[in-house]
Amino acid sequence: MAGYSRIYCIGGEGGFMGADGINPIHFQILVGDADRQWLEAHYFDTSINPIGKISTIIPAGPDHPDALIDACLAFIPEYFESCQSLPQVAWTLRDEERIDFHLDGDPPGWTQLREEARRMFRDLIIYEAKLSKVNL
Repeated sequence: MAGYSRIYCIGGEGGFMGADGINPIHFQILVGDADRQWLEAHYFDTSINPIGKISTIIPAGPDHPDALIDACLAFIPEYFESCQSLPQVAWTLRDEERIDFHLDGDPPGWTQLREEARRMFRDLIIYEAKLSKVNL
């Protein structure tokens, strides 16, 4: 059985943040589970573009500690535009539709980019929710 198990909401930085601290929500990251875990983005702010054509990342393993930062790097690279290694990594991935950290490992330059991005990543406003079916 495959399905979504978790959702991350990312937003709130700059401008009006609302009473909950997350508004406006810029995009969501949906976490899916099957034989392998995957993360995909759903954008509310249509000015946000991923690296290349990335629509899905597959983490190195289920609930891998780098999965969320990797998803944010792939799905909102402009937030990390001050990272020196971003232009080269973005160029390398310009035609890619997914990143598979499980089977392929880190793309060239990604490990350095991840380390450069850690401080900025900690400043993002991210809410997490576990998804479960409502039985009516």
